[in-house]
Amino acid sequence: MRVLVTINCSGVDASAAGGVALGRMLSRQGHRVLIQAAQGGAVEKACIEEGLDVTGSSLKGGAVLTGFIPFTRLVHSFEPDIICTTRADGQTAASLLFPRKPLIRIRCDIRPPRGGRIWSIVDRRTDLVVFPSAFMLRRGYARDRTGPVAVIPHPVDTDRYRPTAPLETRIPLRLLSIGRLSPVKGHRTLIRALALLPGVHATIAGPPSQQKPEELVSYASKLGVADRLTLTGRKVDVRELIQEGGIGVVTSLGSEVVSRAGMEMMSAGMPLLAAATNGLLDLVTDGDTGFLHSPGNERQLAAQAAFLLENPEVAGRLARNARRFCVERLDTDVVARMWSGILDAVVKGEQHPAMRVPHMTDNKPESW
Repeated sequence: MRVLVTINCSGVDASAAGGVALGRMLSRQGHRVLIQAAQGGAVEKACIEEGLDVTGSSLKGGAVLTGFIPFTRLVHSFEPDIICTTRADGQTAASLLFPRKPLIRIRCDIRPPRGGRIWSIVDRRTDLVVFPSAFMLRRGYARDRTGPVAVIPHPVDTDRYRPTAPLETRIPLRLLSIGRLSPVKGHRTLIRALALLPGVHATIAGPPSQQKPEELVSYASKLGVADRLTLTGRKVDVRELIQEGGIGVVTSLGSEVVSRAGMEMMSAGMPLLAAATNGLLDLVTDGDTGFLHSPGNERQLAAQAAFLLENPEVAGRLARNARRFCVERLDTDVVARMWSGILDAVVKGEQHPAMRVPHMTDNKPESW
C-alpha cells in the first residue's frame, strides 16, 4: 500500500513523533511510505534519521494556502492509496483538494477540536479519526463527529528500551523525570516531594522551555535539596539514564496526550509514579504498573516514592508489570498490526473491529 503521512509541526512534539513512528512501522510492514514535512526542519531530520522518504513544503498555519499547489503536485506524483495526517493543516488540505482519497486524521493535540462550517465539511470528508489515548473520547474530543473513530496507542520500541537488570538489584533507587522544563510538566512538584524524602536523589532530564534550569536549581536551593537534584539538560538519547534504573516520575499538571518518556521508562522495567491526568490515566494502572497521584500533590508523590524505596520487592513487581504491559500492548509490532488492519479496512471502505461510532463511547471506559 502507498501511504502519505503529513506532519506539519515546528518541532518533534507528540504529533510529529507519532507520525514518524507510524511511517517507520508501516515501512517495516512492507508499505511504501512518504512523509510530507517542511524542508530543513526538525521533522525532516527525524525522518531522515529513521530512513524514511520525506519531501514537500510546509502546510503549517499561514503556509497552508501557499502549500496547496506543491501539495497537489506531491499527491499526483506519489499517488497514495491513503493519506494519514497528524495535524489539522494537512487534514484540511487533503479533504478539500482530494475529497475522494481515503483520509485518516490522527489527533494528538490537547487543545479541543475546531468547530464551524468549514471544519464540518473537513470532518465529513475524513474517513476515520484516530486517538492515541482513550481519555480523549471520554473527554469529548470526538465532539459532533458522526463518522467512525478508533483508539490506537503510540508505540514504544521495547527492544530499544528494555531492562538491563532486575530492579531489586539496582539499589539505592533514584527518581527519574524526563521532559522539557515547561511549568506544565510539574517539575516543581518533584522538587517539593524531594524535600520530604531525606537522602533521596532525583534526576531531571530535559531542555529549557519557558523556564531555565537555573530557576529550578534556585527553587531546589530554597528547599534545601539542590545537592540531591541533578539537571542534565537536553539528552538526545535518554537510554543511558533509563538503564541506570530507578523509579520513573511524570508530574505533569496537564498536557500528556501521549507520555513518550513514561512509556520508555515503563518499557525499560521501571515503575511509574504519574500524575492522574489525561493520557497518563490510560498508561498507568494504579497499584499494578505504578501509582497515580493528584497533579501537584507533592505529599502524595513523596509517600508513594518512600513506599517503593522501602519496599523494593513491590517496586520490582510493578516494574515487571509495566514491562509486560508495554510488550503486550504498546510494542511497535503490536501497534503496527493494528494500523495495517485499519488502513486496509479504510481503503476498502469496510468496518474494522477497532472502529466505532463516537456517541457509543461517550462516558464509557475505554482501554487499549
